[in-house]
Amino acid sequence: METELPKKQAKTMRDVRKPAKRGHAYHAKLITPAAKTEINFRFNFHPKFRKYLKRSSIIIAGSASLYIVLIGFLAQGALAEVSKIRSEIPAIQASAEELNTKGIASGLANIYGSVKNISNKFKYSGMAVLSEIAGKISPAIGEIPGILSSAASLNEKTLRVAEDLDFLKSDGAEMLISQRGKEFIGALERIEKNIGAITEINARLAGQTKNLSAKSNRLASLAKIFSEKSAPLNGRLSEIKDFLGSFIGLLKQPEDLHILLMFQNPTEMRPAGGFIGSFGDLVFSQGDLKEIKIDDIYNADRQLNLKLLPPKELRGITPTWGARDANWFFDFPTSAKKVISLLEDSNLFKTKNIRFQGAIAINTNVLQSVLSATGPVEIEKYGMTITPQNFLKELQREVEAGRDKKPGQNPKKILSVLSPILMEKLGLLDEKQKSGLVSSLKNHLDKKDIMIYSGSWPMQNFFESLGVAGNVLQLAEDHSGDYLAVVNANIAGGKTDAVTSQHISIQSAISADGRIVNQVSVTRSHSGENEEDWWYSVPNKNYLKLLVPENAKLLSIKGNDRDIPAAKQSAVGNLKYDADLAAMEQTATALDAFKAFLGRESGKFSFGAWVTTRPGEAKTVTVQYQNGVELKIHNNMKYEFIFEKQSGAEGSLEYSIAAPPGYAWKENGKSIFQYGTQQIKAREIITLTLLKT
Repeated sequence: METELPKKQAKTMRDVRKPAKRGHAYHAKLITPAAKTEINFRFNFHPKFRKYLKRSSIIIAGSASLYIVLIGFLAQGALAEVSKIRSEIPAIQASAEELNTKGIASGLANIYGSVKNISNKFKYSGMAVLSEIAGKISPAIGEIPGILSSAASLNEKTLRVAEDLDFLKSDGAEMLISQRGKEFIGALERIEKNIGAITEINARLAGQTKNLSAKSNRLASLAKIFSEKSAPLNGRLSEIKDFLGSFIGLLKQPEDLHILLMFQNPTEMRPAGGFIGSFGDLVFSQGDLKEIKIDDIYNADRQLNLKLLPPKELRGITPTWGARDANWFFDFPTSAKKVISLLEDSNLFKTKNIRFQGAIAINTNVLQSVLSATGPVEIEKYGMTITPQNFLKELQREVEAGRDKKPGQNPKKILSVLSPILMEKLGLLDEKQKSGLVSSLKNHLDKKDIMIYSGSWPMQNFFESLGVAGNVLQLAEDHSGDYLAVVNANIAGGKTDAVTSQHISIQSAISADGRIVNQVSVTRSHSGENEEDWWYSVPNKNYLKLLVPENAKLLSIKGNDRDIPAAKQSAVGNLKYDADLAAMEQTATALDAFKAFLGRESGKFSFGAWVTTRPGEAKTVTVQYQNGVELKIHNNMKYEFIFEKQSGAEGSLEYSIAAPPGYAWKENGKSIFQYGTQQIKAREIITLTLLKT
């Protein structure tokens, strides 16, 4: 059927519809805009039009050739430099693990040189001109110079950050001590600025690589990898930038900045670490360390205005609650906030309107590492020389029975004498000694010997993401796995945790219906029977708690004390009940059949029991319980076990888990997976995969 074209369209198409000399026929389809009518017609190309097509095909082929040349350059001409870059990455990663900032900076400098070489080769070999020509036809190809430029800028900014980090690592402490705070702040501001630039360059690179990826499957896969890596990296960089902004703001504030030092003594364990016998007030002014004041915690508690009811387990040994016992929560941020609030209420600080804006908990073994770096310290006033080997016992003896152990005297005065000597010696360390000390401090952070809290959320969020905040991990609602923390509290057991070792054994089994049954055995061995100092040779009286996932059910407990100390009523009247303590204790229920207690803390269930270990003896407490969550068993199911270490608690850990019937663990091909360590990290995470057999 013939369909008549509108006159205007017919006129427009007239030349095209003339018969071609060589008779090349083509079929076409036209849909008219007005009636949306489909019109089929047959036409032959005019010779001039065929010539235009031929010319176009030459241009297209030419641009394709340029593209091949450009890709060939990137794949072959720059191959040597790319190989150099790849060879530097493992060394940089190793340096980062060891906090070797010099190694990081050196590796980045080498990469920067290689990136610049690639960029220069591209520019001066004529590739940039070819890319510009090809980019007029294929815009994606025109992105290549921009990508190389962005990559060079990215590496250059990263190198500057690494150099400033190395500078701070090498001279940071000395700058704070020697009144060079402005220089310290300046380095932080440069890092903040360069991190902001890195974030912007990453975003630009993401767009550039996305455009180029359309031209090659290999480039598409590289662009995908970059996209997947850059999104979380940008989030992390934003987090670091927020932290630096808050930290710089604190250092530059017009009023003095006060940071609390909590000296925790693990020879007398408490839930968040060791007993806080002493504390320090770090005072900064515009980045300069103005002074360090070290004091006895009892001096602050004697001036406390609040009269608080102590935790139930402590009511037999103290009538009121003070800062000395306020690290009663396993979650360190909660404990730090509580200690700070009680100190701020003491007239020692309240009358001066002093507020602490953060806290750093330090275990005694950290000071031993500092002494290892500085060498022996002679304290002439006390006629003693302190070494890493005798540090703990000599100071403990001086505090418990030394010259300052008199009414009205500060028995911790020796710490005030020791600290300026240590600070002076730290300022004299050479590069090798500084590097060794930084490595030791990193190890202490990994083992929860140092924990950091900030009242600023961007800073606290950063510390939590680094794993140095000592916070209790909150499990996701769909978490497929298990969780455990073993928490000790020494109640009138002297300093016997120094001579009491601990071994934790966990045996888990998953049933066919997805139930997890755990048997946890905690063995405590007291080796203080031959110690001459009484505080090491008395029984170790311990209140033991297991923190487990919510809704867990206690099945049995063996080996714990059958005689439970009664919670005494305080003789002090009008005591207030702290809200955080009340929230935890009011969930506690006595399980008389087990001589144990069930409670809730930090989003977990807790099983608590008393365990007394006498000198020369070992005692094992075995707890069996069933988790409240029912796993959905299937092939390739991921399973994650999380163990959170108590700060200051040394010992060993053994873990085994039996797969459900008909399954094995991918990681070892067996139905039972086992793990053990003598050096427990702050947070042990074991990730496994179930496979159907």
